[in-house]
Amino acid sequence: MTAALLRRMLPLALSVAAGACGGESQDLSPVRLLHSPPVERMGAPELKELSLECGRYPVNQSMRGRYEAAYCEAAIAAWSDSPLQIVILPPAAKPVP
Repeated sequence: MTAALLRRMLPLALSVAAGACGGESQDLSPVRLLHSPPVERMGAPELKELSLECGRYPVNQSMRGRYEAAYCEAAIAAWSDSPLQIVILPPAAKPVP
């Protein structure tokens, strides 16, 4: 009786063990950090957005949120070096006395 029970239980035990070893492929793959488009090709609005996004996260080993830390540092440096956007306002109309 014990041998018959083992023969029936063995396939079940193996399938449970094999299923437990599985998992989502994204859970098993290493984290893919974002590092594109190249910082040199970004315009001022894109640099500003990326810099603000990166600034929300502290440096954690080699990453800042979902971005590579070096990529974020380059974007923040490029944004801080970009020329200011100066808007010249027309003079205010003088009030009529």
